[in-house]
Amino acid sequence: MDLETAKFLLSPQGSELLREAATLQGSFLSKITILRRKYPPPIANAAIELLELRKRAESKFSLAHEMFFTREALEQASSETISRYRAERYKSDAKVLDLACGIGGDTIGLAERCLVTAVDKDPVRILMAERNLEVYGLSSRVKFICADVTSIPLDAEAAFLDPSRRANGKRVVHLDEISPSREFIHHLISEIPDCGIKLSPAMEYSELESLEGEIEFISEHRVCKEALVWLGNFKTTHIRATVLPEKASLVSDGHGTVSARPPGKYLYEPDPCVVRAHLVEKLAWEIGAWKIDEQIAFLSSTMLVHTPFASPYEIIESLPFNLKELKKRLRGLDAGRVVIKKRGVAYSPVEIEKRLNLSGSHEFVLILSRLMNTPWVFICLPAG
Repeated sequence: MDLETAKFLLSPQGSELLREAATLQGSFLSKITILRRKYPPPIANAAIELLELRKRAESKFSLAHEMFFTREALEQASSETISRYRAERYKSDAKVLDLACGIGGDTIGLAERCLVTAVDKDPVRILMAERNLEVYGLSSRVKFICADVTSIPLDAEAAFLDPSRRANGKRVVHLDEISPSREFIHHLISEIPDCGIKLSPAMEYSELESLEGEIEFISEHRVCKEALVWLGNFKTTHIRATVLPEKASLVSDGHGTVSARPPGKYLYEPDPCVVRAHLVEKLAWEIGAWKIDEQIAFLSSTMLVHTPFASPYEIIESLPFNLKELKKRLRGLDAGRVVIKKRGVAYSPVEIEKRLNLSGSHEFVLILSRLMNTPWVFICLPAG
């Protein structure tokens, strides 16, 4: 979206266009055709796309129906839940720099707690961020600057940086590929020691460690969304796995090793942030469980323990993986549908479900994994 189109959509005339567009029925093409009778094609296209983005954004923002987005900026934006959780590390009414603020997703949480200077070099995103903070009633707590973050004075009590993790339209997962650069990050840390840096959860662990801060992997509704590196006084431990919206954290204090044993009555699928943080053994100690294979991140126990850090399943049947025998067992259980989860095996869940060709009336969870280094399948039900 160019700047002039964004300015129009943010104007009173743009509001009228969006209200009209929201009443249209039919396909994308039919809506565009109707709007182009009154508006230039770029503006009509942008209006329809914005309405679609608002629907997508409802899972992230409670006021999405009033907010402004570009497609890429929405994909990169953190949800309200994550933004507010992160902001809790910052002192109330502290002066904070929000660097590379995008459309203001992170700014919302920070501004509810702090006095924020939000910076981004994209004038379209700055315009949208200004409106989005207005939607949340937070304009008085934010000053916006349209500039390259490397060109402004680093004068604040604390900072938050969300560097771009895209290059030539593709996602990047290395510190040397992000923008602003690794060198700027080190400069930022030297000028403002208390800062948080948002990075990809797919980034190599060694690269995250190279920044010498606390590494926090955050999951929301069982999806690992991001990795944070916390520095200065924000650093409280070495590694942390946090699940939201529960706000439960698992940290890397001392614990012994966990050996592999035959499974008990229950299986646990650790949350992705726990796996990514290498805290599966820590979780096993927390819930009195053990591994079913040295290389696999499934845990087991004889007693059911509810934890925010894992999804529990009751084992109904357990057998070496053999499609013919599995099909026979499932038909004996009157299975009609299966949800297939896998770890440590190369089988295709889609192909397996197709070949099972079930027609019963009950639903089961199939966990395809390894047991003592042997391909195995567990027929399960969600526990509790």
